[in-house]
Amino acid sequence: MSEKSETQRKSALANHIAQEVPKGWRVESQGDFQAVMVKGKRPNHLLHVILSVLTAGFWLIVWLCVVVFGGEKRQMLTVDEFGNVTKQGV
Repeated sequence: MSEKSETQRKSALANHIAQEVPKGWRVESQGDFQAVMVKGKRPNHLLHVILSVLTAGFWLIVWLCVVVFGGEKRQMLTVDEFGNVTKQGV
C-alpha cells in the first residue's frame, strides 16, 4: 500500500464521520487525523441524588444501573498514513 496525502487522509476521516453521524454519534473533538465521537446523554446526577434521598436510598440501584449501562459512549477514529480509518472504544 502507498502512503496517502494529508488531503486524502483528512477526506477519509471526514467520510467516516459522515457515516457515523446518522447512527447517532456526534463529534466531541476533532483534529486533522483523529476524532472523538460521542453517543448518548450524560446522566442527570442531581436528579438521581434527589430521588435517592426521597426513596431512602432505594433509587441508588437504578442510578447505579444508569451509570454502568447508560450514559455516554465514546469512540476514537484515527487515520493512519495509508488512509485506513480505525475505531477504538474510549
